[in-house]
Amino acid sequence: MLPKKIRQLLAAIPSFLLLLVRLVGDARVAASDKAILVAAIIYAISPLDLVPDFLPFVGQLDDLYFVALSIDRLIRNAGPDVVRDHWSGSEEVLESLCGRLDSLAAYLPGPVERSLAERVRDR
Repeated sequence: MLPKKIRQLLAAIPSFLLLLVRLVGDARVAASDKAILVAAIIYAISPLDLVPDFLPFVGQLDDLYFVALSIDRLIRNAGPDVVRDHWSGSEEVLESLCGRLDSLAAYLPGPVERSLAERVRDR
């Protein structure tokens, strides 16, 4: 059986996806942040990658990390008040979900992580 914390995070995924949809639809959120998230999703489904998908684990991780950075940027720039307006779960679960996004960087090669981070954070 999965630990309680993991079960809570998995149960919150639908709420987190709903939060993202609501943030993308909110006029208070910058269009550039929305565009970066859309670009990251397109990058994730595109066959062209910085790290080819045929490389086990790392090939898929760069896609996931790019999307995670984009989500992090969208949430951070939207601000806590806007995020709270759209979040339907507990604050603790939201913080835990958001905290997991940056931890993906530990699994990427340094140059790939820096390249992806520069593309998202500096825009």
